[in-house]
Amino acid sequence: MNKQLVFIDDSGDPGFKAVSSDNFVMAAAFFVDPGVAESIMHKIDEYRKLLGWKYNHEFKFTKNPKYVVVEALRRVHEYDFQVYAVYIEKNDFREITPTMASFFDREKLYNWMIKELLQEIPLETAKITIDGRSSKQNMKNTKTYLRREINSDNARKLDIKFEDSVKTNLLQLADLIAGSINRSLQPDKTDSNDYISIFEDKIVKIQKINFR
Repeated sequence: MNKQLVFIDDSGDPGFKAVSSDNFVMAAAFFVDPGVAESIMHKIDEYRKLLGWKYNHEFKFTKNPKYVVVEALRRVHEYDFQVYAVYIEKNDFREITPTMASFFDREKLYNWMIKELLQEIPLETAKITIDGRSSKQNMKNTKTYLRREINSDNARKLDIKFEDSVKTNLLQLADLIAGSINRSLQPDKTDSNDYISIFEDKIVKIQKINFR
């Protein structure tokens, strides 16, 4: 049996300051067939070369021009993968309850969002790659938390690791997906649906998480 592949990135931020994002999104590109994942990696490499970019020039929703994001999403659309996402709207935190209080810790909220996302995906034996540039201790804490919360079922064997997205095209795809979903949650933006519409047929679930 092939090992499932999951690539996870977020959009927005887990903070609650005045300058923080209105929403926080955690999204995954999910592959049942590792061969499809490899084909997409090559496809992204081809587009990077066509753009004249160096090998370490990332595809990122917040840093690339719109035409680049749109074309990157279009080029991988032909392949068979699935999209899952969860998100919170921070307005829901205006009335703080004891249940919500712990989520004002950025690391706890970040870890909890990944856990909620993984619980939406039908995982069996999977390799999970998460975009990560935080401290080694934070990454270790996240792995420990996820293994405790998700991996308790012995039938589900999950290999969890962090990688720098600059080295992993499929994390860059997850970034574009997460950014597209976040933009779709901003109806005041004129391009709010321009990106998500490209891969809407890949979306299995986008779940808003409520605390009330």
